[in-house]
Amino acid sequence: MDNNNSNFETDDQKRLEAERQYASQNPERIETNRRIVAREKKNKLKSKLNKAILVVFVLIIIVYLILFFL
Repeated sequence: MDNNNSNFETDDQKRLEAERQYASQNPERIETNRRIVAREKKNKLKSKLNKAILVVFVLIIIVYLILFFL
């Protein structure tokens, strides 16, 4: 059990070192990836907000119709 845990830790350290080396050699690519991820997150949030606004608008109309006809 300890052997597997030790292997995991050394593998994780190797992976982190490789990521650091890649990031130092390709800073513009890392920044571009961050921008792409940020843009995707922003677009998802915009979409969710638009859906929420639409739902609220439809519910307001339904409430007004119910109150007007009752």
